[in-house]
Amino acid sequence: MISIVNRRVGGDLFHYAHFICDCLYPEIINDVHTYDSVVRLHTIKQTLGNFRSVYEEIMDVSCVYVSHIATPTIFPSKEAYTDVRHMMKFREFIFRRFPIQSGYPEVLLIRRGSRIQLLDDPELSKINTNVTTGSERREIADIDRVEAYMAKRYPSFRTVILEGESFHAQVNLFHNAKLIVLAHGAAMSNMFFCKPGTTIVEVVCGKKWPFFDVISNKLQLRHIKLHTNTADAVVASLEGCQSLG
Repeated sequence: MISIVNRRVGGDLFHYAHFICDCLYPEIINDVHTYDSVVRLHTIKQTLGNFRSVYEEIMDVSCVYVSHIATPTIFPSKEAYTDVRHMMKFREFIFRRFPIQSGYPEVLLIRRGSRIQLLDDPELSKINTNVTTGSERREIADIDRVEAYMAKRYPSFRTVILEGESFHAQVNLFHNAKLIVLAHGAAMSNMFFCKPGTTIVEVVCGKKWPFFDVISNKLQLRHIKLHTNTADAVVASLEGCQSLG
């Protein structure tokens, strides 16, 4: 058994990007999966919310909440693990737990789904102030036009709403894709699973999270940032991309 307190700065672990990057990433690096159970504080800043079951599946441990931890283990934040060696260790662990499969499309357009419930806990829900999701804040403008253009241009194309996909499917979708178009948001955490050379077209929508840049740089992704959120800008960037290899 290991008792963990997460000392990240900002964000909630029951939101996908923080769950992947601030929780799973450093804990896999530090071999937390070798324990039978993980003890966490039952607080709004430490709960995994509805990602608890996903965490248990990935790590193959039981996750237990308590009101007090006398001597917690505190790992360094994700920013301490930015070298390629750590990223490879994380990827290899995920790929062992969720083997890569064939039959997935080469080109993806990520659309926002409707809001999903991230925190069912009755007690913590009462004090939760982080109730919106990226789907309510950021989306590619005129995305139907972008979708029509991509569907016509790329034979192996699929529009994906990740809120309806399992974690295993998300790993496979991002690993098999050669080109991914999406608005800035939590889905970009899945860049961890992309192959080197994958093209990521990110519509930044006025937001940034430096760790996404770390991932794309260390994993040698072709990361294109569009600071103009229009369908014209997205289409122009795609027309400037070379054919898929």
